Amino acid sequence: MTQFYLVGEVPVKMTRDAQGTTVLEAFNRRTGRFDANSRYYSMIRRDDTGLVREVSEDAFSQAVERLQALQPT
Repeated sequence: MTQFYLVGEVPVKMTRDAQGTTVLEAFNRRTGRFDANSRYYSMIRRDDTGLVREVSEDAFSQAVERLQALQPT
């Protein structure tokens, strides 16, 4: 099961496997790729910052494409 979030402007993907292991991958603006980054887990679970939005896969993909377009070539 995969859930998609925007934390501020950062796309974050949370995946849970059949054994219940949770993996978070956040978009890294410097590299233009996704990195494993567990620091977003508590932000998503608590959502006390007002920055967390659960989004559809399409909205997630659009946010990633926007950020990738800003990457220097």
